Amino acid sequence: MLTVINHLNARLIAKTQNNMTRKFLLPALLIVFGLSASAQSADDILSKYFKTIGTVEKWKALQSMKTNGNMNMQGMDFPFTLYAKRPNKMYMQIQIQGMEIVQAYDGTDAWMINPFGGGKDPVKMTPEESKEMTERNFEDDFIDYKTKGHEVTMQGTEEIDGVKCYKVQLVKNKNNDKEDVTEIHYFDSENYVPIMVIGYARSGPMKGTETRTYLSDYQEVGGLMMPFSMEVKVGGMTIQKMTYQKVNFNESIDDKMFAYPAK
Repeated sequence: MLTVINHLNARLIAKTQNNMTRKFLLPALLIVFGLSASAQSADDILSKYFKTIGTVEKWKALQSMKTNGNMNMQGMDFPFTLYAKRPNKMYMQIQIQGMEIVQAYDGTDAWMINPFGGGKDPVKMTPEESKEMTERNFEDDFIDYKTKGHEVTMQGTEEIDGVKCYKVQLVKNKNNDKEDVTEIHYFDSENYVPIMVIGYARSGPMKGTETRTYLSDYQEVGGLMMPFSMEVKVGGMTIQKMTYQKVNFNESIDDKMFAYPAK
């Protein structure tokens, strides 16, 4: 569901004091960094990532997820409940000032109820409004990524907030007929889990804007590891933070919940 979702490059600054030092130092550095870059491929990183979060087999066995948590925006907290089910169904309720906002996708139609802007009746969302929601899958994009038509490449290493990370680029739909979507995932070099994901808003007034999603507070639920905190920043400023409080796997969820309500 959540591809939790979202990141790593290499820096080399070599300043030498004279031509003789540079002559001997640069080839040595190239050798060292060349060995370092080739030591771990993107698939090596993903293999360790899957082992850390509970194996691919366990994640493939997951059929549904219910999450209760809190969303913070502009200093205000809003409780939410999120339901997700294979292959890409989603239903989210957000409580704001005693009223309820709903966003949902049933695999065909994306719809919402927004008492602050559209009344209490459900309204279908336009393809542009719902692009990011409708193209998100329940399953982690890295699982069987080649079969899905995605491309994954190693981009080196980089420090994120003092943590050495492996930088892995994911280009969704690179090898199929869907629209390409590029993300950079930064994997903690010690624990092999993503701690930041760089992406780009694909719709709305922020379309094309770089977003950075910081993932933290990894916890085990039913033998699977997942981040319980996700903070989205734009231009260094936090625009949204989601904190999970309770996660339940494989609960029975009726498909009617996700369907656009019949009038």
